[in-house]
Amino acid sequence: MSVKFAEVFVPVRVATVRQIVFEDGERSCVVVDTEGMPLFYPNLFLTTQMRNDDLSSSTLSNNAGHLCAFLQAMEESQIDLIARLSEGKVLEPYEVEALRGDLQRRLTSKPEGRGLRSYFSQAEYISKEIMHARITVSAKYLDWLATLYLRNPRDSDELARVLAAMREIRPVNKKRNTIKRKRGLSAETASAIKEVLRPGSEYNIWSDPAIQVRNRLILSLLYEAGIRRGELLNLMVEDFNFGANSLEIVRRADEKADPRVDQPLVKTNDRVIPIKASLMAEVRLYVFDHRRHVPGAKKHGFLFVTHKLGPTVGQPMTIVNYKHIVNTLRAAVPPLKDFSGHDLRHYWNERFSDLMDKTELTPTEQEQIRSQLMGWRFGSGTAATYNQRFVERKAAEFGMKLQAGIIGSKGVQG
Repeated sequence: MSVKFAEVFVPVRVATVRQIVFEDGERSCVVVDTEGMPLFYPNLFLTTQMRNDDLSSSTLSNNAGHLCAFLQAMEESQIDLIARLSEGKVLEPYEVEALRGDLQRRLTSKPEGRGLRSYFSQAEYISKEIMHARITVSAKYLDWLATLYLRNPRDSDELARVLAAMREIRPVNKKRNTIKRKRGLSAETASAIKEVLRPGSEYNIWSDPAIQVRNRLILSLLYEAGIRRGELLNLMVEDFNFGANSLEIVRRADEKADPRVDQPLVKTNDRVIPIKASLMAEVRLYVFDHRRHVPGAKKHGFLFVTHKLGPTVGQPMTIVNYKHIVNTLRAAVPPLKDFSGHDLRHYWNERFSDLMDKTELTPTEQEQIRSQLMGWRFGSGTAATYNQRFVERKAAEFGMKLQAGIIGSKGVQG
């Protein structure tokens, strides 16, 4: 008696994103297969439907990653989209539902699960925001591909129904439950960070004195100036005016002199920020006593450089390097396990609100000053996002005064 064994389908990782830099400094990316060869249709889609929309390189790269997740889901469901569309078919309802299960999981570099048959993590889920973006890009790609191959559909309404069904499986974050949402820092946590990063402190988790000074300066600039990660890593020594004690935030998208493929970007407006003398002294200490001794650091003007000996020593600090510093802090100091550098930007805004609360400036004047220092367009509404903790605290104070009956004929008494 002959026994036939069914062939077991073993998926492969079909696509990854590769960052590229053109001769003029422009950053972009391509979607490649396991052999490093560009995939025709995904890249044609990114070029014609997204890159020409004047998106930033980071946004384009994120969208390419979302597209890779969709291509992987099609691979693991054994769906050949071009063949399917050429037959006049799109996706079945159960296939759209299966897509929801895949696209809510993190995409991995090695297969996981029973029989190692999936490149989607079996334990780690992505955020609602990322999943929403993934499905949005997936629907756009399917819609675009259908314009090329869906010539004789079996049902004229099928494509519209499938696209609508895909959009319906996107998660909806109504943002109503804000009580447990983490924003900013407490004063105690900020003090703990300062002590852990103080050069020479017995609690400092780095042994190299130069790295202690560099990492302290990184957090000091985030704390005192409220700047973003991209703005921090984009800083050049020339941006500091040591005579005027000021710092200029400059947009340098597609900078040819920047060797980093994943270039940190300034998302806000150009602006000048005042810097107190003690912080400027930290900058001067790092530049003249430590940075200048790092091999290769003099080849460019970016402030923060890699100190570790190796092929990247002296090169501008990358986003990965920065994340490593933050992750090291999280791992070494339990109270900082949820710490993010962006928390310091929220904390800056909370302290700014405390300061404004003691002035007689009008709300409009306060927003103008805040927007100027943060690099926001006045009237954009961004200030409200960063001012939430302060509003909650003031609401609690006045709520308690109301309950205590501290109300006079002229209003609440302080």
